[in-house]
Amino acid sequence: MAMRLVDDTGFGPYDAGVVADSWRQQPMGPAYCTELTLDELPAALAAADRVRDTFGRDSVLERLAALPANPALEDVVEMNRAAHR
Repeated sequence: MAMRLVDDTGFGPYDAGVVADSWRQQPMGPAYCTELTLDELPAALAAADRVRDTFGRDSVLERLAALPANPALEDVVEMNRAAHR
């Protein structure tokens, strides 16, 4: 039912697993705010690293401060993608 609701609102639903693994989608993880396709999402979720991503999340304020004033969506997406290269 939830998948259908997501689909009905115009988004591509994806079952990312159980709630216990929801940390894989947390801020500064490879799948967070990176504008991935449904084909790219499984690899990004698999690449999540609970410890490394926590350090990345803790540095997000420094990363945001390095962006220009009023950053565009593309700037934020690139910042998040660059954290995992």
